[in-house]
Amino acid sequence: MHRCLLVGLLALGSTAFAADPRPMTVDDLWNLKRVGPPSVSPHGLWAVVEVTTFDTEKDDSTSDLWLLRTDGREQKQLTGGNGKNSGPKWSPDGKLIAFTSKRNADEFPQVYVIAPTGGEARKLSDLPTAASGLKWSADGKTVFCIGWTWPDSPDDADHKKREKAEKDSKRKGVVIDAAVYRYWDRWLYDGKRPTVYAIDADTGKHTNLLAGTGKHLPPSEPSANDYDVSPDGKELCFVAESAKDPGTDFNSDLYTLAIGGKAEPRNITADNAAGDTSPVYSPDGKSIAFLRQTIKSFYADKQRLMVMDRADGKPRELTADLDRTAGNPKWLPDGQRIAFEAEDAGYVRIFFASVKDGKPTTDQTGVSERSIDFAKTTRLGVYLRNSFNEPPTVYAHGPGMKEPTKISFFNDDITKQWKLGKVELTKFKGSDDAGVPMWIFYPPDFDEKKKWPLVQVIHGGPHNGIMSEFSFRWNPQLWAARGYVVGVVNFHGSSGFGQKYADSITGDYGTKPMTDILKATDWFEQQPWIDKTRTAAAGGSYGGYMVAYLNGHTDRFKAFVCHAGVYTYHGQMASDIVKGRERSLGAFPWADLDKIDKQTAQRYAANFKTPTLVLHGEKDYRVPITQGLEYYNTLRQKGVPTRLVYFPDENHWVLKPQNSKLWHKEVFAWLDKYIGSGPTK
Repeated sequence: MHRCLLVGLLALGSTAFAADPRPMTVDDLWNLKRVGPPSVSPHGLWAVVEVTTFDTEKDDSTSDLWLLRTDGREQKQLTGGNGKNSGPKWSPDGKLIAFTSKRNADEFPQVYVIAPTGGEARKLSDLPTAASGLKWSADGKTVFCIGWTWPDSPDDADHKKREKAEKDSKRKGVVIDAAVYRYWDRWLYDGKRPTVYAIDADTGKHTNLLAGTGKHLPPSEPSANDYDVSPDGKELCFVAESAKDPGTDFNSDLYTLAIGGKAEPRNITADNAAGDTSPVYSPDGKSIAFLRQTIKSFYADKQRLMVMDRADGKPRELTADLDRTAGNPKWLPDGQRIAFEAEDAGYVRIFFASVKDGKPTTDQTGVSERSIDFAKTTRLGVYLRNSFNEPPTVYAHGPGMKEPTKISFFNDDITKQWKLGKVELTKFKGSDDAGVPMWIFYPPDFDEKKKWPLVQVIHGGPHNGIMSEFSFRWNPQLWAARGYVVGVVNFHGSSGFGQKYADSITGDYGTKPMTDILKATDWFEQQPWIDKTRTAAAGGSYGGYMVAYLNGHTDRFKAFVCHAGVYTYHGQMASDIVKGRERSLGAFPWADLDKIDKQTAQRYAANFKTPTLVLHGEKDYRVPITQGLEYYNTLRQKGVPTRLVYFPDENHWVLKPQNSKLWHKEVFAWLDKYIGSGPTK
């Protein structure tokens, strides 16, 4: 059993001796502690966060809970030992903190509670499945969580019986008749789906609230944003598919269900044919805020912040005048405003919308902010702040604080050592002579009188615009520290710059983004400090597709790096989710083969000349491994210099420390081989 630790640490910064500033390294990414979203106590004096620490030698991590004084004067560890203690949520009366933990090798992560004053954590749940996505009832008598079971399983005994039968079965073949049978890196053919459990906070007795309803949460990435419980504890609102055949169609809707009653779930957003998600009850229980999209099968469609009066069931939009997509809505305790997050021209900002008249407002702070939580009895918000230069760090802001107060200090000893390069946000004339935003990262020792190599880092999606946020995978400051000038173009289609911009590449995934990247390269090559003979491009997912597409259209780059890239959109019919590509590409392959062929990199393979490093993971179901193998084999057969880095245990991302180190080693060695590093000698 874990012993709870109460190790008080004054937040006075590092006591280590000062050293000369140095560039960021790959090891830094794994030595940094990763801080999760905060949960603030009702009185606002403390916040609790999950802090993850990596052991690169063991290729593993541990997570513990830490308490942070909201005045920034103290941080202290609350749990300790091996394992993962995750997702803390403060109880409404402030006496307990609920979290999930796996204390024994033979059990699933279960729900535990611990007093903020310390002591031994108490195991609350005994679910037949892993618990996640915790929430407290308003009266503190119940903890809700998400767990996976069979929708038609009536109880734990049946669940365990079916699990044992599957484990003991000698038959390994399966029969699939669903359009969605795997997601990201998880197979879904076993029939289990995410549901909502209610757990008595005293006895630990649990109830599957969706048992017998035929409904379940979305099996993609279920989270606490997929459900909420009314303040009186009588009603559950949850997200579920209303489409008859999910996968050939998608229509997530909000359903309400009387807790403990016999009524069937009721669809309260049947008026909208596209997605409705993220329900949150108002503090008085009279309204439900949620997010709505109106274009089917377009993941980058604007998410609108909506409010529905429970009495009349009529939704109204609060963000009609805001050309940004809303996320993670949360009511303020007064019930008069709703906070939400939105990507906004290169930053993630926390907006506040008046329930009465909308009119969202935000402060443009020059950093990105997420995951705000509010104290109940005082005006105080606690949230995560980060940027290209700062990993996620907890801040508090409220009355008496002229500026936000930093309240977590886990990474100061490392970050204060860094010698980081300058970061600029600029615009250039791209496709159709439109202004296209671009981030520029300069090496730490940049001298404009010298000539430097250029690496264009191309983002994925293609609608996942790059905001000023710290990345533990593709970190542009780390790349700049190698001695490259790094360009990151938010090309046509990127999120965070308005709906028209995001939708501007629909039906032609290649032309405008490629034009933007080439014109950005033109812009760089006009600068006296760029060595135009030493340019490269690198990208993952859609970015990997784009470097392969570029390989068939230009030979101006000296090297490419293609991570998990789409090589052919014909082959992408093996992806986990395919429906959205009908709209994005303009058709499915059988409906307009020529249209699809023109957008696929494979069509231009005869022109491939540029040396390319290909990296891919076996468990990547979003861009199946065959995409990388096809590209690599084509380059090899054509005699184009190439190299394949294969990860049998990674998905679309490379997430394990040792694999990440290998990934960075190979990528930087490839770039150094073809464009060198540092200024021209």
